[in-house]
Amino acid sequence: MNDENGVHSDDIVCLARGPLNQARRFNAYNVNGCKFRTLAREEGMKTQNSGVFGSFGTSSYASTSDQNPKIGSVPYYGKLEDIIELNYYGRFTITMFKCKWANTTRNRRKDSLGFDLVNFSRLIHTGENEDDEPYIRASDAKMVYYVQDESDKDWFVPVHLKPRDLFEMGDDEVMESVQFPLQNLDVLILDDGENIPLARANEDDVEPIVLPNNGAVVVVD
Repeated sequence: MNDENGVHSDDIVCLARGPLNQARRFNAYNVNGCKFRTLAREEGMKTQNSGVFGSFGTSSYASTSDQNPKIGSVPYYGKLEDIIELNYYGRFTITMFKCKWANTTRNRRKDSLGFDLVNFSRLIHTGENEDDEPYIRASDAKMVYYVQDESDKDWFVPVHLKPRDLFEMGDDEVMESVQFPLQNLDVLILDDGENIPLARANEDDVEPIVLPNNGAVVVVD
């Protein structure tokens, strides 16, 4: 967007430059009245806070010969793997959720009671195609939890949650105080599919222990 003098706004300039090459990583995040946790963070817990739902515009074709794709809203169900905060030169930040997305574009199913079912053994947006995108903005995420279908263990019923006692307090998002140090953005985004040993932290006010990753991790106090 240009102002009256034809000068680009600072926000547009920052977006065009891309984020800083250092980012923050979280294992829990409060947004939209819900407290999300990554799969690794809630391992061993009795509660489930890693379920993510979003409805996004997706192009589709009527047939293989169709040259005019149509944009339609498609429901996506996922499990939260990672939380990364991008910093645009201190002017603003954008928090992204990386998720494992069940393939709901082709594998749709309902149980005998009419409940939708999802299957996480059949994933989509895994990086195999050029247009795959496992990330969404945290502000677009809604929380669900998954109940396993006793008749078929590979399928789960997503149950949508409506935050209680949620008041409109503006657009600010709230992060937990426990977070990882600043780390190299290339390492966080360009994952080769393996777990990256970046840092380990706990909730007892103990300083995180930064683990080596071939010298690629950058820690800023």
